[in-house]
This record gives sequence, structure tokens and C-alpha cells, in this order.
Amino acid sequence: MREQLVAAIEKKLDWGTGQQWTNRDFEELSTLIFKNTQKRLSVTTLKRIWGRAELIANPSTATLDILSEFLGHTNWRGFVKQNGGAIYQKKKSPFFLRSNIVYAILGILTVGLLFGFIWRTTSSTEEPVVPYSSEDFLFTSRPVSNDIPNSVVFEYDASAAEEDASIEIQQSWDQRKRFRVNQKDSIATCIYYHPGFFKAKLVVDGTVVKEHDIFIPTQDWLGVIERDTLPIYLKPKDILNKDRLAISSSILDAHSIDPSTSRTVVGLYRVQDFGELYTNDFELSALLKNDYDQGINACQGVQITILYDGGAIIFPLSDKGCTSELSLMAFGQSVDGKKTDLSRFGVDFDEKASVRCVSKDGKLQITINEQVAYTFKVPKDIKKIVGLQIHFEGAGSLYHLLLKNKTNVAYETPFEPLL
Repeated sequence: MREQLVAAIEKKLDWGTGQQWTNRDFEELSTLIFKNTQKRLSVTTLKRIWGRAELIANPSTATLDILSEFLGHTNWRGFVKQNGGAIYQKKKSPFFLRSNIVYAILGILTVGLLFGFIWRTTSSTEEPVVPYSSEDFLFTSRPVSNDIPNSVVFEYDASAAEEDASIEIQQSWDQRKRFRVNQKDSIATCIYYHPGFFKAKLVVDGTVVKEHDIFIPTQDWLGVIERDTLPIYLKPKDILNKDRLAISSSILDAHSIDPSTSRTVVGLYRVQDFGELYTNDFELSALLKNDYDQGINACQGVQITILYDGGAIIFPLSDKGCTSELSLMAFGQSVDGKKTDLSRFGVDFDEKASVRCVSKDGKLQITINEQVAYTFKVPKDIKKIVGLQIHFEGAGSLYHLLLKNKTNVAYETPFEPLL
């Protein structure tokens, strides 16, 4: 019945199959569920229901009740009844007591069938499969401008691949951002709507045979109103004030966006070569404020992202009552606020929030309003820092930002850091 529930929600939303949804789609669904039921399901929970994260074998009745209520049913039992099903309770029986033996036999059979399939597949192939060599392929690229959005021209040679092989170009780390190209062609182009540091890949029959870096910088600070379709780019005069950088509610009004009724995310980007600044020795300090606390964006979320070659350090802020929904990530390690006390990332945005992220002596320490909020271990494989992103739910202001290492200042905003 859970599959029917998922299918019913996909039909109601008309967004296509959930296997193709982006993270933002799941965020939007979480928002719609809260708007309709006044009950919240996290993005992580929704992804697990859809099998896009670690699948929940037996979701809680509370979760199924909320999803059923979103569809207009009283609860999960009501959905099941409406769709001709029944909720069964497990009962101890001779079969149940023998289940371990049954599962063991099934496991043996499954392994045997799998081995047989592999054996048949490899033995029936007339010629052995020879892995592709990276040296047999060409893959380069060049951006066509110094602005955002930015088109990139890819030049490739995939003639070494088998005839009728699937040739794809992947724009970044996200495997969903692949597009197929003709094996006999040599030029393909695509567009990047956000600045950043990307790993482009040439993929042959699902195997990455060549990859290289693509750097899409900003000229200065770039202000963006994020949307599921194309982002709205703001002019420098729209975000630059005498004492801060800000994307205000008046700017949203000018674009007919009401953050009180729809989830609204705005971003400040600065992507550039910061010189000799690496993940093992840097300090970022910032003074900022979420300026919107009404309606659907009342949690006043803020997300700070430090981009480095091949990854990102991401940590959040929010209203104190919303920290259960937070998560952070650094060096491939993620931390879920559902399982970890992230209450120190909760702040009172009636005042400006002070943020520090310091990497030294093998540790990355995040401090919020002079209190240590979390510490990560820094890998020995150091990476170059290449960009900053600050996102606000609703609207927000950046009053000061300093990025440096032990010896040099890489960047500092021109505003006085007044509290």
C-alpha cells in the first residue's frame, strides 16, 4: 500500500516520478505538507519514503498518517480503506517461528541465482570486455564569458568507444546532470546558471573515462533569487547598501514574490581565486542576519557554504525552535539534526548573528555567537578554497565577512563590522 500512497502523491503534484525529483522538489513537498496539515516531515524522511536515501522498511504510522492527510484522508487507515487494502498485524505462528530458516534458504537461492546470472553473462560473451583507457579519449572545455549564466563549450573525442556506445557529458558531481552526445561529433555545449567549481566528466557506457575542472567565477558578489526554473539575477545596486549586502523583502516585492506564502530562498555568491587558501588553514568570520520571520519562512533559515576543490563545507543557522530540521556537512561527513543536538545553531535573529569557522591543527571548529557549535576532523588531503555562498530563507543581510589564513587576508567586505 505504501507504493500506492507514493504514486497518489506523485499524481497529485504532477511533478513526474519522484526518482527524478531534485532536493529542492523534496523541500517544496515538505513545505506543502506543512502548509496543508500543519505537520512537518523532513526532507530526509521524504527521501527515504521515496527510496532516494536509505529506504525505510517500515515507516512509522505517524509518518504515513501525515502523508495520507496531505492527500485528504483522515489518516493512514483511511487511505488504506479507501484504496481497498487492509492493515495486517503480525501474529506469531509456526511459519513466523520458522522465518529465519525460510530467509536463510531464500538467501542461498538468491546468491545461487545471482552467481548463475553472472556466470551466464560472462561466459556467453564472445569477446572479453576490455576496460577503456583514459588516454584513448579527449575531453576539454572552455567557458565563453566571464559572467553568469555562462555557456561552456566541450570538445571531445570518443571514437575509441565501441560502436553504439552511450556517450554522455556530466556537468558536475550530480549524476542527474548528464546529457547524451553523438559519438561521431566532437563539440557539445551546455549552460551553467550558478557560479562554482565543477567536475565535468566524459562518461562512456556509465563509466567515467575522463574528467576535468570547470571554474565559473563571479565578478564580485552576485545576488540571486533562487527558483525551480531559472534563477533571478539581481543587479549590484539591488544588493549593495552603505553598511551591508542585502536581499530585502522590497526586492522580492518588485519581482512579485511573497515569501509569507511560498518558500523563498535568496543567495549571495562570491566565487573567485582566493590565492593560497586551503582547507587545513583558514578562518571565515561573518556577521549576518535573516530579515524575514513571517508565514512559511518563519524558521529564518540561513545556510553558509564554503566551496573547495571537489566538495563543500555547509553549515546552517535558524530560529531556535527549528534546529531539529537542520543538517551540516564537511569533508564528506553529514550530520543530521534529527539524531544530533544542533541547538547551538539556533539563534535569535532580532540581533545580528556572529559566525566563525576556523580550520587549524587538524580540526575545523564552527562557532556561533561565541559558542562552539560543532567540530570536524580535517583530512590530510588538503584542498584549495574557491568560493562562498550564503543563502537565506525569505530575506537577509551580510554586514561583514572576513576570509583569511594565518598570514594573509584573502578577502574582507568593505563594511565596518559593527554589532
